[in-house]
Amino acid sequence: MIIPLKRLLAFKVRRYRRYRPRNNLFVILEHSRAKIPVGDISMGGLSFYYLDKGAKIGKGTYELKLATSQGPPLAEITFTTVSDNEAGRLIFQKQKIKRHSVRFKNLTKDQKERLKSIIRQCAA
Repeated sequence: MIIPLKRLLAFKVRRYRRYRPRNNLFVILEHSRAKIPVGDISMGGLSFYYLDKGAKIGKGTYELKLATSQGPPLAEITFTTVSDNEAGRLIFQKQKIKRHSVRFKNLTKDQKERLKSIIRQCAA
């Protein structure tokens, strides 16, 4: 089997392993009360899917809270947007579903420890 050289050069290795949440893990964006389920999470960032109703999630730096289905939010983390692309067009033809990926920014030592415990508790 011959693999094209272009494909070999495009191969990227992730810095942090991604985990799919086993338990209910939600994102609560700054200035919002809506709980959005997390699609995947790592020590470097996370992604989630949401229904686009016209309100934009900016590309600047914001804060998000990670919350489980029970109890108060677990952490407030500063992040920057990596991508905000439309997804699910074949499945949801009448709705505009988007996948939003973020990268965590300037995590303190305490936040890193809390994030590790969140991943251990909630990830498969």
